Amino acid sequence: MPQFGGENLVERASVVLILVARLCAPVFSGATSAVPPTQVTVKQLIPLANWQKQFKITNGKDEGRLVPLTFHRGSGNENGWRLNFGDYAGILLQNDANGGLMMERLDLFKSRSVVIYEPALPIFTRDVSSGVAIVRQANFKMYDRETGRLKRAGRATHLVKRMSRSQLETPAGVIDGYYIEIEHQMDMPYARLQMSLGLGCGVDEGPIYGAGRYTLTKLGLFSETKTAAAGLAIR
Repeated sequence: MPQFGGENLVERASVVLILVARLCAPVFSGATSAVPPTQVTVKQLIPLANWQKQFKITNGKDEGRLVPLTFHRGSGNENGWRLNFGDYAGILLQNDANGGLMMERLDLFKSRSVVIYEPALPIFTRDVSSGVAIVRQANFKMYDRETGRLKRAGRATHLVKRMSRSQLETPAGVIDGYYIEIEHQMDMPYARLQMSLGLGCGVDEGPIYGAGRYTLTKLGLFSETKTAAAGLAIR
């Protein structure tokens, strides 16, 4: 049977996608009192500036652990912005021509893997609500970070389902903000990873809450489902 390395991909990839792209259906309890959104730009929800926050994992394998969430300019020859979630994973983001955000690269630190999207995958339009219900797709390739060896390839599908003004429950307290629900799917030979994610952001404050449910299916027969959540620990 082909070896997919599913647990590492699920644990590392989803924890960052949870925080930046998406994401979550109403079965998760981090958002309450949702009301229709007003117009809001992606730069209001994810400010393009250097910042660092302390998050606490509230559900999942490392529940209770404090993890830094950092956002800064790409280093070295990287263009764009890098979002890192502790020693789990990081995402390289680019602005598109219309002021939206695209995901170009996903680094999975502990599994020593890097995912390159070809072309960069749009995840948010400039006006976040205007991108709702638009399916975006891109091919991707996963490489070994140390050797550069191609490990697997596939296709990613990204959908922003809804956005609403919400009161977000975090370890730092209840915070007014916006809640974004996303579906993200990665199709590979012999396997499929499906993620229902939820991202909570404060206006001009950035991400403050994330949660998700993800299912890995192998060979179309065997599947496992897990959940994860994290929220702002100190405001």
